[in-house]
Amino acid sequence: MRDSIRERGTAWGARASFAALLLVCSEWIVWQTPTRFGALDWLGLAALYLALAAASLDLIARFGVHEPLGLLLVAGLYGLLNATLISGVTARDLPLSLLGRPLGAQPLAFVAAFGAFRALARGRATGPLDFLIALAGGLVWGVWVRWFPLVADEPVPAARSGEALAALAILLVACGVLRAVLPPGSPRRVQEWRLTAPEWALAGGGLAVALTLSAERDAIDGAAIGIVIALGGFLAALLYASAVPRSPASLLDAATPPRRPNLAAWLAVIVPFLAAGWAGYHLPGDGASSLQSDLLFGGLTVFGLIWPPLVSVLIGARVVAALVREGW
Repeated sequence: MRDSIRERGTAWGARASFAALLLVCSEWIVWQTPTRFGALDWLGLAALYLALAAASLDLIARFGVHEPLGLLLVAGLYGLLNATLISGVTARDLPLSLLGRPLGAQPLAFVAAFGAFRALARGRATGPLDFLIALAGGLVWGVWVRWFPLVADEPVPAARSGEALAALAILLVACGVLRAVLPPGSPRRVQEWRLTAPEWALAGGGLAVALTLSAERDAIDGAAIGIVIALGGFLAALLYASAVPRSPASLLDAATPPRRPNLAAWLAVIVPFLAAGWAGYHLPGDGASSLQSDLLFGGLTVFGLIWPPLVSVLIGARVVAALVREGW
């Protein structure tokens, strides 16, 4: 009994390391309003991100997600909840407010956090591909953090490059150290990432509290809730239709069981990310926009617009092909 309780606790430690990466990617890399939160706000956000991380890992394990399409569906659900419960922008200025962060930036932040979590939990050295991804991601972040406060649909504090880079460096190193000090070895199998009924009640309760607090502050309205229910239900239905519960491969394989991270390899990814971030921030441009910011924000809007219908078509085609093979 004690061994079982200890293993469940260790599993929550692994979920906490993913939650820390989600918080950094969604609050500091997407740069919502991180400089406005106090200590109590950050404690509440940490609890909320832990609930979101646990629920997301459960969905990946429960539905046998083993490819980018399924991960994007989970990321889309996360983006909707994040933008509704935390920033409250889902229905602020439709349709752009829905496409920009809920279906654009936040799903990509989730994918980045999941990739970083896998890199830390597998405990291996990074390679040239990781280096190139870090360079590209850092360049995009530099452009975003420089220009997003000027075009945001809410007051967002401007970020000075030195302060933003220093804060992000400290937080990313802290994520690696957190993974290093947390016990490794659990979950031992992919299915153990799934939450038990009491754990689901705990995670769901945290999300419900966040929803209640947002409603009391008038940060969320009926339109936003309706969008989350309708679009979130659509994405969940697609995830169910694409489920491969007995798939021999899973995107969580690399993180199961979680291992001690290779901190030197982690630093080898952080450094080029920050260097490229500095370069992206200081690209030429003045006024309220630049060529690089127009390309970035336009690209995110297009991405948020096209990926849900595109994924639905691809998954629908797979389902039809499977039915045909079975003789329906």
